Amino acid sequence: MNIEFENINLIKQLVDDMQLLKQSLINQNNKRWMSVKELCSYLTFGKDKIYKMVNVQFIEGIHYFKKENRLLFDKEKIDEWVLNESSNKLDIQETKTIIDDILSSL
Repeated sequence: MNIEFENINLIKQLVDDMQLLKQSLINQNNKRWMSVKELCSYLTFGKDKIYKMVNVQFIEGIHYFKKENRLLFDKEKIDEWVLNESSNKLDIQETKTIIDDILSSL
C-alpha cells in the first residue's frame, strides 16, 4: 500500500477529529439534566409519550423540574425509573394518589 506524504497529515487530522467526537459523546452521556427533546432521543420515545409520562408516571421534583416554562429531566432518576419500571408503576401511582388526596383535603 502506497500512502502519499501529503495524506499522512490527513491521517493525523482524522485521529484528532475522532478524539474530539469521542470526548463529545462522553460529555453528552455525562450530562445530568435533559430537555424534552434530549429525553426523547435518550429513551427513543416521541414527545407525546414523554408528555404523557409527565402526567401519569413521572413525579415533579423527582423525575423532572419546571424551570422558566421548560421541563428539565434528571437523567439519574430517569435511569432508575427505566431499571425499575415494573416495580415502580404501583409505587408512583400510589404516591400520586396519596399526594392528590392530601392536596384535595387542603
